[in-house]
Amino acid sequence: MRRVVITGTGAVSPLGLTAEASFDGFKSARCGVDTIRSFDASSFPCSVAGSVPAFKTTEFVPKSYRKSAKIMARDIELAVVAADNAVRDARLATRGILEASGGQPPDDTWHVPDPSRVGCNIGAGLICADLNELTEAMVRAANSDNTLSLAKWGKSDNPEESSGMDALAPLWLLKYLPNMLSCHVSIIHDTRGPSNTITCQQASAGLALSEACRTIERGQADIALVGGGESLVHPMGLMRWTLLNLLNRKSNGDPSKACRPYDKNCEGTVVSEGAGVLVIEELEHARRRGAHIYAEIKGLASCASGLPLGKADPFGEPLKQVALRAMADARVLPEDISLLMPPANALPHLDLSDAMGIHALFHCVPAITTPRGAIGDPGAASQALDLVFAAQMLDRQVLCPTLNSDQPLDSLPVVGHAADPYDLDNILILARALAGQHSAILLGRYREAR
Repeated sequence: MRRVVITGTGAVSPLGLTAEASFDGFKSARCGVDTIRSFDASSFPCSVAGSVPAFKTTEFVPKSYRKSAKIMARDIELAVVAADNAVRDARLATRGILEASGGQPPDDTWHVPDPSRVGCNIGAGLICADLNELTEAMVRAANSDNTLSLAKWGKSDNPEESSGMDALAPLWLLKYLPNMLSCHVSIIHDTRGPSNTITCQQASAGLALSEACRTIERGQADIALVGGGESLVHPMGLMRWTLLNLLNRKSNGDPSKACRPYDKNCEGTVVSEGAGVLVIEELEHARRRGAHIYAEIKGLASCASGLPLGKADPFGEPLKQVALRAMADARVLPEDISLLMPPANALPHLDLSDAMGIHALFHCVPAITTPRGAIGDPGAASQALDLVFAAQMLDRQVLCPTLNSDQPLDSLPVVGHAADPYDLDNILILARALAGQHSAILLGRYREAR
């Protein structure tokens, strides 16, 4: 079996616009959750979120591709920026990098990959349509009682009046298809290998990584760009999570304390946005080009709870099972796990389910950490950012703290302070989608012999 390693990390998060800036924010226990300023959220019960710092997408794409930024929804932009960060970190001279550097690699340490051997698997969420674009179309398609007329949406009764759809640009739909994240990334960087989009909420990135990793193991690719991205910081996202009763409604006056994963005083989560992209690579290919190796991908697993949306198994059985499968795939035992990064949905009933599963899984529970208290829940970017942070921790041999878990639930050993250096060998990264999908990735410190 071909071994697969991580050779590049890219991230866009409420803590920064690169993997390094985001990781440094995580390590220093800085909080990226604040009052929402991108729109007026004052009428919502929860008006705080984890928002990404301002950036211009055109600065992260080749000059010839800048017009395409006009048909990128926020989720796509986040993925494109994170992918640019990851590719540069891995020193891969893809088409996008070559164009930006005048047709030649920046220097002789950069590798020009074979596009047919580079894949792209990126997880995505439910992309929200721009309400400003949609409003005029909805008004044109309204009946006299303000209900929506599907007939008027597609065709007006009056030849002199335009239909609802006429108010939308011809390429409007291309901004909101979930596969557009991997589509734009693959076009910019000319990846012609296996590609796919996974839409399983918080578990998306791990499932995308698993699929891409298997294609490399089977010899169908040498490199892949993998991860996930999503923005939930918009009126529709905030309304959807409000109606599902998932948000903390009591911390608008103190945003930095709003998201409290695995804390006895947890009142709910907060929405967020971001993207994480990894460059994964076949080991010998990485060695030949002298790539920096952050970590090795040792175990992969997935399962589903079969429970209704937002419901939790009271004993944490799905979490336990997916963790055991990942460890079996990696041929390691529970006592070999140095650090656990569990789902941390920051919802009391789900956190309690995690605690039950963790205690059933480990005789002696390893250290636990999560960035969720610092950034909130960015949907499909959740496990992607966890993977970026895990790779960075393994590479630096540093342990980052969990923010706002002041009174850990069920005596969980949640990390309260950064530890540098810290002996890390295997990190188990778990994710649970609200719809019940579970993903487990086991990353290990890279060693020549395995």
